[in-house]
Parts: sequence; C-alpha cells; structure tokens
Amino acid sequence: MIEIVKSQLDVGLVSEDPAVVDFWRDEAGLVFDHALPVVKDQVQYRFDERGSVVKVNVRKALTGDQRSGIEALLIARDDLEAPREMADPDGNRVVFVPTGTDGVTQIGVRIAVRDLARTMVYYRDVLGFAEEAPGRVRCGDSVLLFEERDDAPSGFAQAQRGWLYLTVQIRDCDAETARVEERGGEVVVRPMNLGEVARMAMVRDPDGNLLEISQRAQWTGPLPRP
Repeated sequence: MIEIVKSQLDVGLVSEDPAVVDFWRDEAGLVFDHALPVVKDQVQYRFDERGSVVKVNVRKALTGDQRSGIEALLIARDDLEAPREMADPDGNRVVFVPTGTDGVTQIGVRIAVRDLARTMVYYRDVLGFAEEAPGRVRCGDSVLLFEERDDAPSGFAQAQRGWLYLTVQIRDCDAETARVEERGGEVVVRPMNLGEVARMAMVRDPDGNLLEISQRAQWTGPLPRP
C-alpha cells in the first residue's frame, strides 16, 4: 500500500492564458497561496482547496493541443443541494458538488479511460490506491472517478494543454517509484531533486495520464542526496 504523508491529492494544469489564473481566484473562488517560477517562461500559480493544491502552470507558449484524460475537478461543498459546473477560459471544468456525491467529500477527479478494468488494476494493484466502488478509487481524502469511453485520450506522451497531472505526496520517492516499476508501472521521470524542496518522479497510467510522486522536505525531512 502506498505510504502517503498528505491525505489530499493535488492537480495541475497548463495554459498560456493568464486569464485562467484570474478564473480560479475570482470565479471559482479558490484561495491563492503563491506563485512559483518553475522553469524559463513558466510560472506556477498555486491555489489551496482544503489541503489539495490546484497548480495553474502558465507558459509563454504551448507546443500543441493534446489533452489528458482528466475531464473535471470535483470539489465538495456542504452548502450545495445540486451540482454547479463552471469552466475556465481554456475549457477546464470544475464541478462543485454536494458533499458525498459519488464519494467526494473533499476533491474528486473525473478521468476518461479506454479500458476500465485495466485502469482499475493499475490504480489499485500498481499504485496502491483503495478501490471503493466500481470505477472509483480513493487516496486519502481524495477520490478518482473513471469513465470508460472509446474516445478517451490514450497513447499520448504528455498533455500539452489543460489538465496535466495529479500529485501524491509520499514519504519515500525512491521506494514508491521502485515499487510502481516492480509491479509493471511505467516510470517516465526518474527520481530527481528540485533543489532542497522536493524529490519527485513521474509515472504514467495505461492511457498516458501522469502522476507525480512527490517527497517534500517540509513533511519528510532532508531529502536524499542525488
């Protein structure tokens, strides 16, 4: 079973439109935390949603229009009686739902996949998430909701626009990455240090959707040396 140190998954998206940042702050109403220069010509704007970080990566220019299978971010709200859907200027959907809808008590992420059975095996047996219901797995307080569709994006290297990746915060990046690989998962970025802040790796599900395995020094102590 995966050993997490934070009970909430994070989710990242990529855009070239600064208005996307305005949407998540002013219209969706998420709490802006800070902006972080990531690489040249890319700034990450980080928003908090009860422990989950929504990471809006704004690049000077995008390389294409390929999107991932991530279709919507679901956010639980205690004061709602019916779902309320919105979309940012790039069409990234967020749905505010009554708490408990489809098991969502904090955040949920809806993902389109080509083969549901194959996907469930990966997230349950390779990653170690808990199968909670048909087409649904849980990691801490967050849930992933899978929908099987023939037109789901598959076989891509990386999304170029929109929802880009999920992040799970764990205790030992190297150990978790090795465990995923031993169980047949594909590692696309080997463990590497991001300064003194975090050690991370990237793995890919059977359709190509990315999960960042992140070990942050603030929760685990000093990082292992490269």
